[in-house]
Amino acid sequence: MFKAIGEAVARSGPFNVRAIAKDLLHGTSLGQAVLSRTSRSRTALTREYAVRLPDGYPAAEIRVSLSVPELPAGPLAGFSEHVTDVAGHSTDTVLATMTGGFALSRDLGASWQRVRVRDRRFARHQFIHLKSLGDSELLAQAAAESWRPGLPRVIDNLVLGLDGEVLAVNQMDGSHWHGCRSVDLAGGTLMYAEYPYEDPAATPGERAPSRVLRSRDRGRSWQTVFERKGTQVRHFHFLQARPGVPGEWWLTSGDKPAESSIWVSKDDGDSWEEITGQFADRITIAGSEYPRTVFRLTDLVWEGDEIVWGTDDYLGQNRLRSPGSRMFRSNASRLRPTIVGLAQWPIRNIVDVGDFYMILTQSSARPNSTAEERRPAAYLMPKHRSRPGPEMAHLFDLDNFSNSRTGFTYSRASRAARNGTFFTYRASTDAFPFGHKILKWHVRFS
Repeated sequence: MFKAIGEAVARSGPFNVRAIAKDLLHGTSLGQAVLSRTSRSRTALTREYAVRLPDGYPAAEIRVSLSVPELPAGPLAGFSEHVTDVAGHSTDTVLATMTGGFALSRDLGASWQRVRVRDRRFARHQFIHLKSLGDSELLAQAAAESWRPGLPRVIDNLVLGLDGEVLAVNQMDGSHWHGCRSVDLAGGTLMYAEYPYEDPAATPGERAPSRVLRSRDRGRSWQTVFERKGTQVRHFHFLQARPGVPGEWWLTSGDKPAESSIWVSKDDGDSWEEITGQFADRITIAGSEYPRTVFRLTDLVWEGDEIVWGTDDYLGQNRLRSPGSRMFRSNASRLRPTIVGLAQWPIRNIVDVGDFYMILTQSSARPNSTAEERRPAAYLMPKHRSRPGPEMAHLFDLDNFSNSRTGFTYSRASRAARNGTFFTYRASTDAFPFGHKILKWHVRFS
């Protein structure tokens, strides 16, 4: 990291010390403050990959362009949501979080507007997540600058106007949601699932509970509609309304095998049924045994009567095959998982890119991982194949310019590309050595 800072300063010449000091006051690390402020006048970071696709795929080649958008001067921004319309299609609007507010693009990331929250109480809060509510309103989750182990978790759920006006405030004991797929709005029902962080001061029996919170007045008030104790579930990972099926929501949890489950509500959260209750600790698929973490997932898509998901787990307890995360497909009403792909590292996101899904992984989760193992990966899987061919193709590994492993997207990505373009979160040193925590992808097939 320090080498990257020095190289950035050397290439960029003089830098704004006052601006760097301002970033530090807003919670930006020294390294990122220097890198952000010394790269203002430089050309946007870009890289392109060209990959031949296997025979039998509905395209012969894919070209992927990666870039980090440039934003007006201010704190580092991180991707939060690629807004969809009422039909579920991605729009030109993209949202990013920052200290004290958010950033907004209305032209698919070509230009950005920074918006400071118009309430001094939250000027130094770290804005963690955003969810568009439509009608020029956002649900924002923000947290105060500091938290000490042993203290209760507190989250501020704010309803904001696009100009930063604070329209409603709910300061709540509890935790924020995990990623883009942990919150949804459908038919007037808004729900999110909590992702409690580990408290190093707590004993295993004192882990915070995981809850599903529901609002029926666009975030002005909240009620708990589902809860699991910390001894039962570590985190909720995924909560989405099923497209085209009013009232139906799907919820998943993790992390350990006994904690990995899927629940379904068909009445907008009033009641929940665990549809994985039929499965024991070990699950037989195509003659091989797998741990129950086949249901540990952070992203899932519906295809008519079927579902497709990838495991946020190595399935390392598998006795008959080498460890690795898998893509699964099953009938949605009667779970019978079948394997449709294999990835080296745990899968974080599935992005619809037309005839294919882009599958994005984190890096190795091993504590002493090598430099190669610290590189997250991109895969491609056709939705349908007319001829035999591999179920899922490895495209490339992304660079990681740090000495630590990374969650890469941290489960934050567009649901689908718009005109070939989608967005993901990134750790500050993933794909490029510095810049905002936003990665813009553009894919082209030939």
